[in-house]
Amino acid sequence: MKMRLTFSIAAAWIVGVFPAAAVDCPIERAVYAEPEAGVELRFDASGENTPLSHRFSLVSSNAKMKVDGHVLYDPEIERPVAMALDNCPEGDVTGADIAACTIWKGIIYAADKATGQVDLIPDEGADAPDSLILPGFGPAIAASSFGAAMKVTPWDIFSFKQCSPKA
Repeated sequence: MKMRLTFSIAAAWIVGVFPAAAVDCPIERAVYAEPEAGVELRFDASGENTPLSHRFSLVSSNAKMKVDGHVLYDPEIERPVAMALDNCPEGDVTGADIAACTIWKGIIYAADKATGQVDLIPDEGADAPDSLILPGFGPAIAASSFGAAMKVTPWDIFSFKQCSPKA
């Protein structure tokens, strides 16, 4: 009994000291956090028969806002391009309509903290990376209505926080 109690206390201490690990969490269930501005990037499955490679939401507890986004593979640059969209019209829309409601657009890079390797965001089904780099995210968000409600401009780096439960 004493050994089991000691092991339980040690395990609880380790879990409390070390950040959540991305191992065994598919990226479509991963939640990433940017702690400065309190923004979370929450992935969700993109669904079948869609050109999207990823679907995500940006959530700010400080600004009490949510913005939806997606990642599409761009064959011209051979990279996955992410877009965070705020209040986009539904249905038949033009490129100008999409541009007007886009608050950030860019490539999401995945980083491995142990090796320092930076790569493109992995496909759905792959393990979630340790962290994500969204170049230019902070300034773009700060200039948007989403960022206007924030007191602090977010950084461009999000760290793995947790794996959301299966739906």
